[in-house]
Amino acid sequence: MSDRERIFGYDLRLLPASEAALPFTDLTIRRGYGAFDFLRVEDDVPLFVDDHLARLERSAELLGLSPRPDPERVLRHVQELIEANAESSFGLQLFLTGGDPVDGFAPGRPRLLVLVVDLPSYPEAHYRDGVRLLEHRFERDLPVAKTTNYFTAVRHARALRDAGAADLLYHDGRRVLETTRCNLFVRGREGRWATPGEGILPGITRLHMLATLGDDVEVRDLARDELYGADEAFLTSTTKGVMPVVEVAGQRIGTGRPGPATRAAADAFEAHREAWRAAYRDARAQRA
Repeated sequence: MSDRERIFGYDLRLLPASEAALPFTDLTIRRGYGAFDFLRVEDDVPLFVDDHLARLERSAELLGLSPRPDPERVLRHVQELIEANAESSFGLQLFLTGGDPVDGFAPGRPRLLVLVVDLPSYPEAHYRDGVRLLEHRFERDLPVAKTTNYFTAVRHARALRDAGAADLLYHDGRRVLETTRCNLFVRGREGRWATPGEGILPGITRLHMLATLGDDVEVRDLARDELYGADEAFLTSTTKGVMPVVEVAGQRIGTGRPGPATRAAADAFEAHREAWRAAYRDARAQRA
């Protein structure tokens, strides 16, 4: 982190972080209602930025937030923020708030906020040895939208820490769905990957992992028993990348160690990510 004050975005304007403020009247403060997305900047490249901005637009539309800023203008604003901040790698949290409510509940004109934050880091052991998950029966409201509602995740954060678990796996009693901030991939005994397709937030890392795995993955319902009997499993997210899972709710997955298929998937995704970064740099150089 640089000693220089970070620059945030507020309705497509740049301003010092110390001057960034949201009115108490905004629906995101009063009712916790708003759309959200998070992307990572690596060496001045906003990774998978078009996909993140498209998802933010879809989430805002599903929440009935309008009028919304033009996505092309938001893309330019992201680049302005990258250039305005002294660091080359960080996270960008983008919010479209509920605005000032018309009658205490109905969304008003949304505000666009973009925060520059540290990227979280995880112990190398999480990737070398794999992680444990706890289970929780829960289905998110409007799961296809990424919103500011992280109530369940925050409420269980202490229990996860106390249990030494990396995340909470949601299920509906029959199917496994997603974790609080990740998508799940499971490799069955038949030797193919599967990932849930309904009742989840379609993650951006998941989207690119699907492209990476190609014909080696199925998108379908995933029964809890199928997870427990799997050979391997891993999580995907913008912050975690590809993280092996070796235990769920006290039940060992496969051998209890990250397997070769997970290692191969992680290596393939990293190659895909590096190719994307290179293509982005080339495209910017041609436009310059």
